[in-house]
Amino acid sequence: MKVVIAGDIINSQQNDPETFIKALKDILSEYSSDGLFQIYRGDSFQALLKRPELGMFVALQLKSALKRSNGLDVRIAIGLGDVNVIQNDIAISKGSALIRSGQLLDSLKHKNQNLMVRSDHKLDYYMNNMLKMALLFMDNWTENAAEVIFEFLHNPHINQEELGLKLGIQQATVSRRLDRANWKETGIVSGLFREYYKDVSNDSIL
Repeated sequence: MKVVIAGDIINSQQNDPETFIKALKDILSEYSSDGLFQIYRGDSFQALLKRPELGMFVALQLKSALKRSNGLDVRIAIGLGDVNVIQNDIAISKGSALIRSGQLLDSLKHKNQNLMVRSDHKLDYYMNNMLKMALLFMDNWTENAAEVIFEFLHNPHINQEELGLKLGIQQATVSRRLDRANWKETGIVSGLFREYYKDVSNDSIL
C-alpha cells in the first residue's frame, strides 16, 4: 500500500509564490519517497510519501507552514493504493493511489472540506468525518498558532518551555496558542490516521 498526496494552494494568485514554493519543496523533499514529488502550475503539487501513515502528518506540516505565512491555506487529497513508478518521475507514474488523490483533489474544489482521504476502504467514511470536524479548528488557525504547531511538528520531543525559547515567547503563550488552535483534538485525529492507515488494506481494522 502506497500513499500519494495531491494539493493546491488556495488563493495563490494573491500571494508572492516565493512565500509558499520554498515551504512546499522543503516538506515534500523531506517526506517523499526517493524524491518523488512535483510542483506544477506554480501552485499545485503531488508526492509519493515514504509510508502510508505519514499522510495526515505531512498534511498538517503543509497546512501549518502555509498558514503561518500571510494566512495562506491549502487543499490536500490523500490517496492510498498502488503506485507503478515510471522513470523515477511521479508525473508519468501510474497507479490507483495517484488516480484517487487526483480525483479527490478535483472534487475538493466543490466541497466545503479542504482535507480528505480516499483508499476505497470503509474506514474512509469515518476518517473523513473526523477530518471535517478537525478542519473546524484547523481552517481557523491564526498565523501565530500555525507557527507554534509547525515548530511543534518539527520538534516533537521538546517541551513547551523549550519550544517557547525557540520561538522567543513564554511557555504560557505557547500553551495558550495550542489551546486556542484546539491542537489536542487535532492531534487525536492525526494519531488515529497514523494508527489505522498503516495498512488500510487489512479489513480487520474495523
